[in-house]
Amino acid sequence: MARKPRAYLDEIDKKILNLLQEDSRLSFTDIAKRLRIPQSTARFKVLNLISRGYVKRFTAIVDHEKVGYPYAIIMMLTADLNKVDDIINKFTEMEEVQHVFQTTGKHDIVAIFRASTLQHVNEVVKKVKTTDGIKEAETLLVTGRIVIKPELPIK
Repeated sequence: MARKPRAYLDEIDKKILNLLQEDSRLSFTDIAKRLRIPQSTARFKVLNLISRGYVKRFTAIVDHEKVGYPYAIIMMLTADLNKVDDIINKFTEMEEVQHVFQTTGKHDIVAIFRASTLQHVNEVVKKVKTTDGIKEAETLLVTGRIVIKPELPIK
């Protein structure tokens, strides 16, 4: 399947996207001041970026340990290819899921889950491994520093 060309973003759009990734709480006034543009332009541009789908949602990034989910589980899964969509849909319904990726290579799906205790880790792993269509699962429990960097420089 051919890649769709990237829709047009002007320099102000790109700067706004970068600012919002840094702090999605910025007001139209704050954006306007930082970019030295009229507030009405900032408002129009942000609403336009939202309506065009460049901004999917505004959210907070929480400290997982502080909110009770200190364990991160990475699962690399081999699946029945006819059931990949069903598996991904099932995983997205799990409250513990953080990311699900369909991949190429040895594994068909890579998913990242969060758990509150080691017992909870075992429950999540068991639930994933027994999901219909999962052929093989490799599980990694994260034991060190985690960096979550949701920002992507828009150039």
